[in-house]
Amino acid sequence: MIQRVQSVYLLLVTILMSFFLVRPYAFISLKDGQILNFHAHKIEYSQAGESTSVYKKTISVIMLVFITGLLSLSNIFLFHHRIKQMRICLLNGVLILILIIILIIHYNSAMHSLDTLRHTWRLAAVFPALALVMNVMAYRSIQHDEMLVNSYNRIR
Repeated sequence: MIQRVQSVYLLLVTILMSFFLVRPYAFISLKDGQILNFHAHKIEYSQAGESTSVYKKTISVIMLVFITGLLSLSNIFLFHHRIKQMRICLLNGVLILILIIILIIHYNSAMHSLDTLRHTWRLAAVFPALALVMNVMAYRSIQHDEMLVNSYNRIR
């Protein structure tokens, strides 16, 4: 039910996670002229004008991105079950936190194991943090709705 604000928040979580799938979230320039690009499904070497090779496959990241995106999308349609919605929001928030921690671990391990020249996070690195904020806002809105419904039941 898209009329409720938590549905919009959960839809934004889904959209942010789907954008995170297609955008690289960081890169590291190495001293030998290669660039290490961080994607949700892999970390790859690339050099200007040449083909790329895979440095590391990040299956845990891609699985967490899919799971969090699908959980938030399916959570939109559970609007009749607010308690279940709140539990799924909590689970989704924990999974997004785990995703952020894994992203930082992959980035730091690659940065410290290679001779780096320059390293930066890209805009897509903010998407999981924004998704976490939207997830918390959805949880608070669902909780507010549940408290409102319970107050109406007490009046009767």
